[in-house]
Amino acid sequence: MHYKKTLLLALLLGSQAVYSADNASDISNKITHLDGTIQSINGELNSQRSAISNLRSDIDRSNDKFKRQILEELKALQRQNQFVYDSLVAEKEKEGGKVVKPLRNYDLQTPDGKMILGGEEFVYVKEANATIAARIDTGASQSSISAQDITEFERNGKKWMRFTINHNDRSIQVEAPFVAQTKLRQSSIEGYSYRPIVRLNVKIGDYSTAADFNLVDRSRMQFALLIGRTLLTDIAVVDVSRNRVQPRADKDGLTIISIDDYVANQAKGINVNEKYDALEKARQGGQIATVSKDATQSLGTNAESSLPSVREKIESENGTKLKMKTDKKAKATEETIEIKEKQNSKNSKDAKANKNKASSKVAKNDNSENKKG
Repeated sequence: MHYKKTLLLALLLGSQAVYSADNASDISNKITHLDGTIQSINGELNSQRSAISNLRSDIDRSNDKFKRQILEELKALQRQNQFVYDSLVAEKEKEGGKVVKPLRNYDLQTPDGKMILGGEEFVYVKEANATIAARIDTGASQSSISAQDITEFERNGKKWMRFTINHNDRSIQVEAPFVAQTKLRQSSIEGYSYRPIVRLNVKIGDYSTAADFNLVDRSRMQFALLIGRTLLTDIAVVDVSRNRVQPRADKDGLTIISIDDYVANQAKGINVNEKYDALEKARQGGQIATVSKDATQSLGTNAESSLPSVREKIESENGTKLKMKTDKKAKATEETIEIKEKQNSKNSKDAKANKNKASSKVAKNDNSENKKG
């Protein structure tokens, strides 16, 4: 009896183990199948993502291509209209008619209105109040300007930079708002170099803009100023076979030229800033009284704008009066004062004469009375 119970228990345990093994195998198969399904879904998602990305790229390229096509068509239409207009102007001039000529100059700009720049151009920098010969470099992304003695300061709660341009034996101090700090790797030294970027107002020909410039020591380089692609994009094309295509924006201002040009001019005894220096001397004439070598005070180059104290001293010593320019109102006032002074003088003389006459009459009366007595 006990043997039968043991056998029955063994059969039950064996069948449970077989059932458990079958159940574990089924679960494992289901997990494997589920894992394969997940991988298939992930693969399909990745394929869809790739397709979406390619579609976006195709759309962007199509949009860019479409924009370029529209721009080219507009430029072609503009060129066609300009050609027709120029033909009409030429025809009208042949007939002797008076017409308003277009302001375009195809030596300075392309038919679609972009400036033509040479390999070197004059650029007026407002903050420096100087016209600087600049290297036009399409290989450089960012523009840069020569800077030494760079210091940081605050103005109206904002960060500004102060620096000096040393070029052509001239030192120009410039102040400009800080924009950012750029990090550059240099092959000549290990590690990185950091350069501040400032915002400057510049003018090339008739085109004015505010642009960002790296502050770099360019005192040993040919050009104190370099113009990069960021400033040139969409406004100009570069013809490296030409130089100084655009006219100077500031004709009488301080000029900074390339090192080679400066040395060549010095060898010939030419001062490119001779006119500017003369104008500056004339502007400053008389504003500051100075002592010359012979210990006499100087009026500068313009006596009419000299210091009043110095002028009055010289007038008193020489007994002369400098002729000053006066406006009509001031002249009329002076004439009125002069007339009044003459009238007062005349009235005074008349009063004195009347007084003398009255005194004479009184004296005669007194003499007559004395004789009667």
